[in-house]
Amino acid sequence: MLTSILEILARKESLSMTQLANEVGCSVRELESSLDQMKHMGYIRNEQFGQACSSSCGKDRGSGHCEGCGFASSETFTFWVLTERGQAFVDSKLK
Repeated sequence: MLTSILEILARKESLSMTQLANEVGCSVRELESSLDQMKHMGYIRNEQFGQACSSSCGKDRGSGHCEGCGFASSETFTFWVLTERGQAFVDSKLK
């Protein structure tokens, strides 16, 4: 399953967790566990896109609400992307 997830992420498509789980053939809970495992192994990382508080604030930016500057946004999205290690793994499987 881990290899399938990496290969799908390598396509750089925007998929919801449900769509990704369906494509892999597992539950969202199983997918979340696998993503956490691959992150710990250094194959993927998550990136947040959207509005964020100012760089001078430095308070709890990942939560979507910052107590430091009061900025709140529901328009922040998290994406899983391959690290160099993850891309090298996918490339080695495609050879």
